[in-house]
Amino acid sequence: MRIRSFVGALCGALALSALAVPAAQAEENPLTFSSVAINSGQPLVVGTGTPKQFRVHYNVHHTHELYTSAATLYAGGLDTRSAQSRPVSEPTCRDLSDTVARCVQTLAIDPKSLVDNGVAGTWHVYLQATDADHNVAGKGGLYPTKVLRASTLAHTDAAPEPVAKGRTLTITGKLAHADWTTHTYTGQAGRPVALQFRPDGGSYATVKTVDTGSGGALKTTVTAETSGAWRWYYAGDSATVNGVVAVGDAVLVE
Repeated sequence: MRIRSFVGALCGALALSALAVPAAQAEENPLTFSSVAINSGQPLVVGTGTPKQFRVHYNVHHTHELYTSAATLYAGGLDTRSAQSRPVSEPTCRDLSDTVARCVQTLAIDPKSLVDNGVAGTWHVYLQATDADHNVAGKGGLYPTKVLRASTLAHTDAAPEPVAKGRTLTITGKLAHADWTTHTYTGQAGRPVALQFRPDGGSYATVKTVDTGSGGALKTTVTAETSGAWRWYYAGDSATVNGVVAVGDAVLVE
């Protein structure tokens, strides 16, 4: 099994994949792509600071020896990309057969390069390859992948603690999302968040749904019936990460 790392000639390949779409190739072009996998099939969650690194795996089918290959993840149309990834490493390819190579490349999405929350959602991969016979192939619109804004839920606070049975508990928290315009975490009103309760020895279940107030603030009241823990759970939407859970707050009911 032969493993190759494309160095040197990679620069031209990356420039081509990042800036332009190669001219249409004849149907008999011997370079094609298949079996694309991005981040093990999981959504890419991007915050406001550290770039999100991930791997792209794909097959290149070739008749002549494979010379270069590269991958780019992008938002928007292929000719009007509104955002895209940057390479972290050169692609490395291993031969699965004489005519098929399995390639992997590490890419990153830098939040500082994102200037609009509207680019959250579905991105696609663009693959490019050249062979020793000077054939060039480029293919976009492959493998739709979710790129989502990171979300945070502040620590749940239930008060007073302890509380007498039948008295009122006030439960607060805050939901915030990565804002790619200001590059800070900000909250907004009107987002539904589930309030969940877990009795001692039991499991969490949703008690009610509460909409965030100004700045993402959460506040509601419940009647204390039994000891246990309270927490907030945000299911997410098409642009923000789903399944965000706040640290629970245990309350003793006397």
